[in-house]
Amino acid sequence: MGKTSTEVKTRWMNKAYHKFTAYFRYDTDQYIIDYLEEAKLSKGVTEIFRDAMALYIEQEKKEWG
Repeated sequence: MGKTSTEVKTRWMNKAYHKFTAYFRYDTDQYIIDYLEEAKLSKGVTEIFRDAMALYIEQEKKEWG
């Protein structure tokens, strides 16, 4: 019996992507949560984190010399 398209897609996703989970507390991270909720519709959460991490890494490189 052949594989279903869902099985094939899941297998491909597991090979192609790494998944990270983050938890934010509303009492301490409210500004992050609010920003993500607003921006996710126009930009997407992955793109937001990708851009933020790129900036963070670039800043770290500058500080390390």
